[in-house]
Amino acid sequence: MSERGGGARAGEILVVDDQDEIRSYVLELFAEHGRQVRGFADGEAALAHLRAAPQSVALVVLDLDLGPGRRGGMQVLPEVKAIDPGLPVIILTGTGGSLDVAVAAIRAGADDFLEKDHHLGQRVELSIEKVERILGAARDTVRARQELEREATLRREDHERRYRIVGRSAAIMDVVRRVERVAAIPRPVLVMGERGTGKELVAGAIHHASPRASKPFIVLNVAAVPETLLDSELFGHEKGAFTDARERKAGRFELADGGTLFLDEVGNMPMEFQRKILRVLEYPRFERAGGTTPITVDVRVIAATNAHLEAAMERGDFRRDLYDRLAFEVVRLPLLRERMEDVPVLADHFLRRFLAEVPGLRARRLGEDAIAALMGYVFPGNVRELKAIVERAAYLCEGDDIRAKDLGLGERHPRFAASEPPPAAAASGAVAAA
Repeated sequence: MSERGGGARAGEILVVDDQDEIRSYVLELFAEHGRQVRGFADGEAALAHLRAAPQSVALVVLDLDLGPGRRGGMQVLPEVKAIDPGLPVIILTGTGGSLDVAVAAIRAGADDFLEKDHHLGQRVELSIEKVERILGAARDTVRARQELEREATLRREDHERRYRIVGRSAAIMDVVRRVERVAAIPRPVLVMGERGTGKELVAGAIHHASPRASKPFIVLNVAAVPETLLDSELFGHEKGAFTDARERKAGRFELADGGTLFLDEVGNMPMEFQRKILRVLEYPRFERAGGTTPITVDVRVIAATNAHLEAAMERGDFRRDLYDRLAFEVVRLPLLRERMEDVPVLADHFLRRFLAEVPGLRARRLGEDAIAALMGYVFPGNVRELKAIVERAAYLCEGDDIRAKDLGLGERHPRFAASEPPPAAAASGAVAAA
């Protein structure tokens, strides 16, 4: 439904009546109220005008009987609503119109029903007031819907920016290709990589490249939830299920229905919950804690871990059948030191985002010495650490260019001076410790 303006209605009122004198009279009544009017003797001509310029029409007045061999108002009404469901329609009928006909017209989508008698002028005035109320409510609805759509667009654009994979190295381009390939496949994905390599970023990229992009993307860091609360977080609970359950709560699986659930640090999940996750993956239904009604969901699971799952399975700490279910596709993320050619573009990306988020900072670009210093650093914390370094440097920088001294790398690596890269021995030691 389109918004057509406010106040006194800038759009036309179409009056469709086969009787010239009645049509002229109704047109005159509306014109006296400052409305733009246009008359038609049959519904086909009115529909053709409406299809050609739907935005220009504010209201349609349809006679119930448009003469022999012509479709009447009740037959034209559905086509008017098909062109614009929100366009108000008034049905006119001759004297003696039955209540059944009036009810049928309203059920078919008419907004009012007027009888053509000596009170028609008065009825038209009342109907105009009624239609204006309808249109006012419709305009409010449209504005609210447009605001919601605008907010949804902004959220979507923000998510797309947030989950955009940045880089041009061969290692990261291989990740991008895997994301694009698996995004449309409704199966689990396992993302593996050290801390700070961007596992949630990749999960978000898969979601936003998938047919589920308009649906929820729900995140749960399994390692951050106490084992006693994990069941409630994943599957929800009913009121009274336990001491503090004062009201019903939907779990993450339920919140993610239709979309994607990202389970971070799944390698730290207790065995009992591994079994429950496996069951939901195989049979997508569950019950809230304290409940008896099965809840069926359509959720794509993306799991991530920095743990060595092969070793965990050897120790019996991670179920092999769950691994097999999650690993429909395995995306392994490279360390930042394995894609150092991406450091300058990543650093610039983080700087641009931070400056947009915090206006008023002086920093505008990374100086050559700062880029050289970053290229000589080891990054035990991977991309996440690079982001933190760049943002802090932008905050501390007192000029337009971020210099090597602003990066504070010596504080992070005691053997690293801002003016010189770390020696090979120090670098290898940091790699081993990462």
